[in-house]
Amino acid sequence: MEQKVKRALEVIERETAALGSAAAFARSYPLVAEEGKGSYITDVDGNRYLDLGGGAAVTAIGHCHPEVIASIRRQADKLIHNCFSETSNEVTVNLAETLIKLTPGDFAKKIVFGLSGSDANECVAKLAPYYTKKSRFISFIGAYHGQSLGASALSGYTPQSLFPSYIPVTKVPYAYCYRCPFKLTYPQCDLHCVKFIEDYILQTISPHEDTCALIIEPIMSDFGNIVPPDDYIPELKRMCAKYGILFVVDEVKTGFGRTGKMFAIEHSGVVPDMMTMGKPIASGMPLSACVAKAEILDSAVAGHLFTTGGNPVCCAAALATIDVIKKEKLVENAANIGDYFMQQLQELKVRSKIVGDVRGKGMILGIEFVKDRKTKEPASTETAKLCYRAWEKGIVIGYMGLYSNIIEITPPLNLTKEDVDFAVKVLSESIEDVELSL
Repeated sequence: MEQKVKRALEVIERETAALGSAAAFARSYPLVAEEGKGSYITDVDGNRYLDLGGGAAVTAIGHCHPEVIASIRRQADKLIHNCFSETSNEVTVNLAETLIKLTPGDFAKKIVFGLSGSDANECVAKLAPYYTKKSRFISFIGAYHGQSLGASALSGYTPQSLFPSYIPVTKVPYAYCYRCPFKLTYPQCDLHCVKFIEDYILQTISPHEDTCALIIEPIMSDFGNIVPPDDYIPELKRMCAKYGILFVVDEVKTGFGRTGKMFAIEHSGVVPDMMTMGKPIASGMPLSACVAKAEILDSAVAGHLFTTGGNPVCCAAALATIDVIKKEKLVENAANIGDYFMQQLQELKVRSKIVGDVRGKGMILGIEFVKDRKTKEPASTETAKLCYRAWEKGIVIGYMGLYSNIIEITPPLNLTKEDVDFAVKVLSESIEDVELSL
């Protein structure tokens, strides 16, 4: 596929002059999107790509789904804005009721809306200590919970370490079995990473008497789409229940069908005390939510509100998105096509010298590249080259992880087998090209 990039380079030059670097991130190629339909995007130069990133896992039902567009137009014709802290509107209430029914837990729940995943996790940062009258949090090294000060404090990702934390958070190792920080092997380790928290952290630097919450991603996304062992999350929940610590799940990236369940936490059978969601909730419209036990969200009157939080147009888009997920059976498709994708990637691993690990669940997949499978030395430069080569051949992917050596795959959930076959073909050819250059 011969790339035309003249127009894209012009736009990127203007972007560099106009947009601050604080909102920029490393890009693998000069792509300026102009149109998206289904699983494909077209750039300003007319090049068409299979979108394996899904706009950072946002376009769960595909780009510009006609039912979402129609819902946005209908609502915009009636009411574009309503400051929900001053006056109510029915579409926002409808969405709140829908999410309460959709999320795990048969106890009384309530909702607080925001505009981004950061807002939702900021709600946790504020209300968990307020409700429990405890000050400390436990989160995970490599976790990404957002960009606001509270969400950054809860995160354990490199860019968030640039800014001072105003809340006490202890960061602990996640169950990253491929690169176990304790140099142990599952299951012989007997979940030492959980015992480390319970027997050391909660008895010393984050005493359980003053620890309000533990927040976790059921699949750690930005650190490399790390899937923990099946018994890991239930053990963490057991520990939290034992010590009266709120168990909080960040489903901003994994929610709404991506893992083959409506929410990733459902794979474990665990019910959280608080759950945050965002990204795909409204198919790209700015919306997020924190769903929690009613008494938590009722504990601080006017404690977490936004002028445009729960915007009626965004809520209409969210209701349409959920309806499409159900009608088109996209949760089931994510499970089935995700399994097929994983099988193809496992076969690709056998053929490749530099694929160290393939992991994931449903349609959140990660491919970790290494220079040597025995030493597991990260192949960071090779991963960047691979992403660029794959873009040249017609797919959009990005890299992530501590060493920038992991390709993330989070496509629209309506991906087909034909799409997967094309993606694997391009990935295979791109890997071969990179390996030949070594």
